[in-house]
Amino acid sequence: MEEEEERTQKLHKTKKKKKQQEEEEEEDHTEMSSRSSLHSLPPTTTTINSPPDSPTVSSIPDSHGSSPHTIIPTPSVASSIPVKNETPFRVEEKVSESRRQLRPSFSSTNTRDTKLGNLVRRCLVGFRVCAFLSCLVSFSVMVSDRDKGWARDSFYKYKEFRFCLAANVIGFVYSAFMICDLVYLLSTSIRRSKHNLRHFLEFGLDQMIAYLLASASTSASIRVDDWLSNWGADKFPDLARASVSLSFVSFVSFAFCSLASGYALCSLRSI
Repeated sequence: MEEEEERTQKLHKTKKKKKQQEEEEEEDHTEMSSRSSLHSLPPTTTTINSPPDSPTVSSIPDSHGSSPHTIIPTPSVASSIPVKNETPFRVEEKVSESRRQLRPSFSSTNTRDTKLGNLVRRCLVGFRVCAFLSCLVSFSVMVSDRDKGWARDSFYKYKEFRFCLAANVIGFVYSAFMICDLVYLLSTSIRRSKHNLRHFLEFGLDQMIAYLLASASTSASIRVDDWLSNWGADKFPDLARASVSLSFVSFVSFAFCSLASGYALCSLRSI
């Protein structure tokens, strides 16, 4: 009997030792798994605030056969989620804002262009009206210069005077047409022809009429000086000289009109 009791006690002891060894091995295994899981997580610079780690319950029986609850801390899932770094986007936004500040705003350039266009348009209207009136008075005085003074001479006997008369008539008709066009533009703010060929035509016609008036006025003034040197002072050359001086005024007006049309040609804008 005593031998059987000793054998049973030895068996119990060996069983307890085996259980203790198994418990230690399981504890070591769980610790190693938790450490490996912690080492396997990616390094993060910034993490989202998360609640405390949730404990894991493991039922491991002790030597008395009971199963106490052992709490092993495990890393939370929310703490392992990396947060995206938003600094590149912020840098790109700052660079784009700096580029926008360096670039001139389209609204400011448009307002400047509109103000300059309005100023040039008003000046052009004034020069057109001046050229219209000077051409009208010039050819009217030249037509009235017939059978004047003691010589009873007439303008149609001299080709220089006829040339000056024709040039002023052409400038008068062209100025009247352009004044009507400008009045229509100012009243409706709509261009009849938006093709770029219009700018070339305006600039070319202004230049041609300006040079035509310059040559006609120069030749007529030379004819007046020659007549005065041969016959002396009279009412006929005085009227011719007045007509020639007004023709020079119309030439200056068309020269300024050609500058305005040249601006419209370079900027390709209706004025």
